[in-house]
Amino acid sequence: MIRLESILEGINRKDERSWEQLYAACYAALCTYTESFVSDMDTAKDIVQELMVGIWNSDAHFSTSAELLSYLYKSLHNNSLIYIRNKKTRERILDKLTKNEEEEDDHDFSIRVVREEVTRLLYMHIRTLPRMRRKIVELSINGFSGKEIASKLGISINTVKVQKNRSIKYLRDCLINVKTEYEL
Repeated sequence: MIRLESILEGINRKDERSWEQLYAACYAALCTYTESFVSDMDTAKDIVQELMVGIWNSDAHFSTSAELLSYLYKSLHNNSLIYIRNKKTRERILDKLTKNEEEEDDHDFSIRVVREEVTRLLYMHIRTLPRMRRKIVELSINGFSGKEIASKLGISINTVKVQKNRSIKYLRDCLINVKTEYEL
């Protein structure tokens, strides 16, 4: 069993061998811990993998192995809760859509078709946004708060608000013609 203290300096320097050792030493335990929240090992593995990549890409440094482990477990706890929240939101939307489909008549169907087309166009225009604005909008659509987006992207909450508002204005301008074209 490897002692984390012995590879901590390498982890902070982004030394691949040290990261491989960290991965080998902690991966299974981190996945099991995460699975206890999300109840699915494949999802748990994805969450752990995303965290490890996120740490690798960040400039996080750890003074002690206890600090590193604390960071890993707290992050996995938070990321699991975010996953669960987003999953519940998707399930609520799916339930609502399923219920609505059962009660749908021709007029409702036409409205739904228009909404789907507008949604398709919206996502098409989202893909044309500059990378940072696109990421902010995508995270916002996925239920992240402004504070969570700022933390995740390493930018200020004010930057998130400004960029999100600019993106919304741009998207609104792109879709303004669609509204008149599809009026029922």
